[in-house]
Amino acid sequence: MLAIAYHFHVLPRYRDEFQHAWRAARDSLQQALGLVSYEFNLPRERREAFTLMLAWDSQTSFERFTRTWVGVWMLNGMGLQREAFATPIQTDIGQEDFQPRVGKRAA
Repeated sequence: MLAIAYHFHVLPRYRDEFQHAWRAARDSLQQALGLVSYEFNLPRERREAFTLMLAWDSQTSFERFTRTWVGVWMLNGMGLQREAFATPIQTDIGQEDFQPRVGKRAA
């Protein structure tokens, strides 16, 4: 299992666009091969970061995702630089250590 967590700092004036982009990507993300679960948390305050946590069955699945159209769109279309995905705040290989509230995919 590969668990990856990200913080996305978005300027307050771009928050609505970012959330719209997330909603557009979410349905396709759920279909990604190898994605076990995900959790997207809204910030408590406007100046805090959005948090996205993804759990993949392997590093290979994540790397495959980054080469799909959805992965490329998330890397570019959400208005994020590639470095935002290249430098997660946390990466764990092994047991999934967060309990997602949404996104548990049926096999």
